[in-house]
Amino acid sequence: MAFFSRAFDREKAIKQAEKYVQQGKVEAAIKEYEAVAKADPGDVTISNILGDLYQRANRVDEAAARFAHVAEFYRKNNQMPQAVATYRKLVRLAPDRPEHALTLADLSRKQGMAADARQMFQQAAEAARRINSPNTLIAALRELSKLDGNSAATKFELAEAYAATGQRNDATEAYLAAAAGFRTEGRIEQTRAAFERATELRPENLVALRGLVETMIDAGQSDAAYELIRGRISQSPNNLDLAVTLGRAYIHGGDLPSAEATFERLYSVDQARFEHKLEVAEAWIERGNYDRAIEIVRQCLDVTLARGQKKRATAVLKQIIEKSPEHIEALKCLAEIYERVDEKRNLASTLNLLAQAAIRIQREQDAIRALEKLVEHQPNKKAYRKQLEELSAQAQRPAAEAPPQQSFPEGFEAPSAVGYFDRMMSTTIGGETVTESEEKAAPKPVSPTPSESEYSVALLDSILAQNPELVQARLSLLEKMAASQPEHIDTRLQLKQLYLDAGHKDLAARECMLIANLYQAKGNGGKASELRAEALEIDPNVELIPLQSPIPSPDVLIPLEPIAFETPGLANMLTPTYVPPPQPQPVYAPPVPAAPRSRLDDLLTASQFQKFHEREWSRAARDGKPVALLLVKMDYFDAYSPSFRVPCLEIVSQLVEGALGDPGELVAFLGTDEFLVLLPETDAVRAQEVAERMRTTVLEKNIPHSASPHKVVTASIGVTSDLPLFENPQFDIMLENLEQTLLIAISNGGNQIAVSPTAFRR
Repeated sequence: MAFFSRAFDREKAIKQAEKYVQQGKVEAAIKEYEAVAKADPGDVTISNILGDLYQRANRVDEAAARFAHVAEFYRKNNQMPQAVATYRKLVRLAPDRPEHALTLADLSRKQGMAADARQMFQQAAEAARRINSPNTLIAALRELSKLDGNSAATKFELAEAYAATGQRNDATEAYLAAAAGFRTEGRIEQTRAAFERATELRPENLVALRGLVETMIDAGQSDAAYELIRGRISQSPNNLDLAVTLGRAYIHGGDLPSAEATFERLYSVDQARFEHKLEVAEAWIERGNYDRAIEIVRQCLDVTLARGQKKRATAVLKQIIEKSPEHIEALKCLAEIYERVDEKRNLASTLNLLAQAAIRIQREQDAIRALEKLVEHQPNKKAYRKQLEELSAQAQRPAAEAPPQQSFPEGFEAPSAVGYFDRMMSTTIGGETVTESEEKAAPKPVSPTPSESEYSVALLDSILAQNPELVQARLSLLEKMAASQPEHIDTRLQLKQLYLDAGHKDLAARECMLIANLYQAKGNGGKASELRAEALEIDPNVELIPLQSPIPSPDVLIPLEPIAFETPGLANMLTPTYVPPPQPQPVYAPPVPAAPRSRLDDLLTASQFQKFHEREWSRAARDGKPVALLLVKMDYFDAYSPSFRVPCLEIVSQLVEGALGDPGELVAFLGTDEFLVLLPETDAVRAQEVAERMRTTVLEKNIPHSASPHKVVTASIGVTSDLPLFENPQFDIMLENLEQTLLIAISNGGNQIAVSPTAFRR
């Protein structure tokens, strides 16, 4: 054989073949080219020429074999344009060979030519129908349904093909997908036909059964639909899921009393089914019966909280509050939940909403009780105490009696000075501030009168109301007070505001950071997180301060210009007669609690998130809606300074939550540097928009990160969206796929978004 190869004159054979072609002797030319191809099987040019000659000689099968050899060579060597062109020849040459159209469609899709790919898949399906090749038809329709996700007719035909080949599970899944598409298009009869075919194949499939029942209800056949489920229940009385299906059918049909009775019986058998009672509550909310919805929430509140589903209950109540912000009973129930689970920050904000709503609709007693709770939980908030005193006095005063007029000494005529005059005329008893009139009724003095510095601030405030040019005097005084009492939060809050008023944004932002540390030391992580976020809003270049970092002494503050007192005697008024001996400056080292609560503690855990995801997945499967997941990861966070990680994560968590819009959208903190986001009823396109909003917001916050190539903290986000077909999501598998998608964004340098290639798009 080797001797033949050496003796064979390739160039001579090619010239002779070309001569035969020019003379029109096709068969002779084929014989010469076949000899060349035999000597060098890898020469695709000769194979391509042979294919053309076979086609001219009407030797179709041999031509197709040669073109297939050439096309496969191009494909394996990643020469995609040549491969596509050769497969086009094949498809034209052998239109009844659907496998060639399938391969060409796949190549076109990989090249980004979606329209060409769709056309080739359609051509492959037509060829498969002509030659009665069911497996090839399934392959073509399956790929076509991915490219044309809205084509319910394609999905229905795919389901029929699966059923014809005995693939019952795949057929059922395809029928359900087709039914969801038909329902979206408003084609009731086709929807019912798809659900009926699914129930025929899998009578035990409750998704198909419920879809069929709801379609019958939509078609005006409610009684027949209810009877269908009741018949199933009589056959399987211990199947509680059938009772769930009946209850949901009642909800869909608008028969809420029957739905409530059904789920109440189910709850009496299995209290783990409390979720379904809350579904009825949500239905009552849609109908405007808020009181009935709250009553249902209270009925199963103990079980809801015991099972760690607090957010499920609060979500129902928040729906009411969104529709009716002054619904007192909803606010009361929400406050009760936060108090029982010891979420102090949420409790305070809810009590404040309750108090203000009660005041607006003139329910003074409810407002007083809410303010009393607020004062109990936040005794340092003077505004709540003052509002409570005013409201209590108003409630005790006869309706016709006008409020007494106050008179003030000379120099306190301005309204802004009234509060400070009250403070100066008051004393402190048992840690509580009381006025002069209250002091007469209280036990005789327990605490000293206000300090000289407090008196000076109050007096200065009253004078500033009439002399705005003296603002610098108060700023200087507050700086001295902050230096002598670095842990006094109220002083630092006033100082921060004055810095803002004076245009010193860098100093105001730094004060925010220092105050955040004070709150963190007291265990109030939520307030600390808010202040850190405020600091970054004031000055994006402000540095995060470690929790145990000492508060700077006065010598590191920017020196202010000396004050020129133009009002006679004002300088003496601001200087106390008695000057106490200098005290050693305390070193600020606030004690850090063993486990300070932060904003991250209020986010869902992975296990809690999974439960909410399962609920939304089941709901989406019933309604034919997509569900999206986002996985947000901080870039290069391993290299971030450990002292700043928790404050940074708190700020980012606030940005991630701020990018959401719907109350049903949830965030979980997975620990270290990742957040997981649930977006109900969201396809991949909108999910990508939400992810882009998050990425941009984190980037534009400009949180310094010296170890990152971006020099600021950035986030990479993986996106996926699925159209559920069954009510049993594989959460672990979905999360693993999402992590693989996220790796694409991270491997490209971070600060990017990657969308899962299987993400559903409506």
